Amino acid sequence: MVISKSYIKITIIIGILVGFFYFIWLVRNALYPFIIGLLLAYMLNPIVCYLERKGLKRLWAIIILYLFLFGIVIIGGSKLLTLLISDLEYFAQDLPQIVARINEVLIFIQSQYQNSSLPYSLRLAIDEALLLAENDMQQFIGQIVNSIINIARNSIGLAISPILAFYLLHDWYEIKSKLLLILPGRWRAEWVLFFRDVDKVLSGIIRGQLTVACIVGVCVTAGLYLLQLKFALIIGILAAMFDVIPYFGPIIGAAPAVMLAILESPWLMVKVIIMFVVIQQIEGNIIHPKIIGENIGLHPLTVIFFVFVGGEVGGLIGMLLGVPLAAIGKVFMRHMVKVLL
Repeated sequence: MVISKSYIKITIIIGILVGFFYFIWLVRNALYPFIIGLLLAYMLNPIVCYLERKGLKRLWAIIILYLFLFGIVIIGGSKLLTLLISDLEYFAQDLPQIVARINEVLIFIQSQYQNSSLPYSLRLAIDEALLLAENDMQQFIGQIVNSIINIARNSIGLAISPILAFYLLHDWYEIKSKLLLILPGRWRAEWVLFFRDVDKVLSGIIRGQLTVACIVGVCVTAGLYLLQLKFALIIGILAAMFDVIPYFGPIIGAAPAVMLAILESPWLMVKVIIMFVVIQQIEGNIIHPKIIGENIGLHPLTVIFFVFVGGEVGGLIGMLLGVPLAAIGKVFMRHMVKVLL
């Protein structure tokens, strides 16, 4: 049996890729600062390129952008941090009363439910469904807590992420050219087109969605302050974080506010729900189309499917990564078909 050279090359390439991804899996916990640094560089690169087109050298463009961002973080972040710490202190003080009030509401609902005239078999089925929903919710909350703990644990690595992003931004063109030289010459042009399409998709998902989430967070915080609901800043930050998850994120982000409002009064709960509905309508019909548009290139049903699949495979992180990976996979398959055919 004669083994062709192309077969040997493909085998070697596959072996190298498998070994590379296995190595990445082994050291995955040490990659957080590099991943965040790469994400920061990717988000800031369009601004740096814009300043370059205005006549600034790339190094000075990066320095000016960093000074501007650090100024915002130091001036605005210090006041925001003070408010956040104050809200967290009040939340810690009120937590026992909130838990007790929630238990009272749950006991009242349970008593009304047990005294209802529903058939026993139906009540049994509802009890089992509620138990499963409670377990799922506990797991989801546990994943959120673990994610926060992991972020705190990797705080030193997170602190050096801006430094890594600075070097990535400074050497952006050199890194791109060296990566292109690694690719085989006959595939190079197609790979360039592939990465351009990926950049177009990710600019909608990453840059666009994060921008939309920040706008939603500000609107929710301001709205809750006007409604005089406690812990408006904490809820606003949570709403911004969950808004990154397509379709289901806004519902999850609204849940804490609705729960706290119903403990105050039913009328406040109605006002909070109306506020979230209005914000989501503005986001869906005005903000989202203007900032993101149709760059994702996935049907809404496909997006929902991959959010579910990502949540099943990787929990909260999987829900966040499911749609971007699906969009990249779609672009990859389109280019592979083009090359093979």
